[in-house]
Amino acid sequence: MNVPLNSPTVSLLIVGFFFVVLQVWWIRSLLFRNSARQKAQPLSTQQFRKDLERIFKNEF
Repeated sequence: MNVPLNSPTVSLLIVGFFFVVLQVWWIRSLLFRNSARQKAQPLSTQQFRKDLERIFKNEF
């Protein structure tokens, strides 16, 4: 199969390559975020209070 490498073909190959790279990056980030979420430990009561106070202090 001999495909002529004219300008539209090269442009399409470049766009396709970047689209594949973007998809791989997106899937890896989703997998990383889900694995980090599964490894998360529940907060202690004190830590929960500190985080809640920090959030409300920033909100209001």
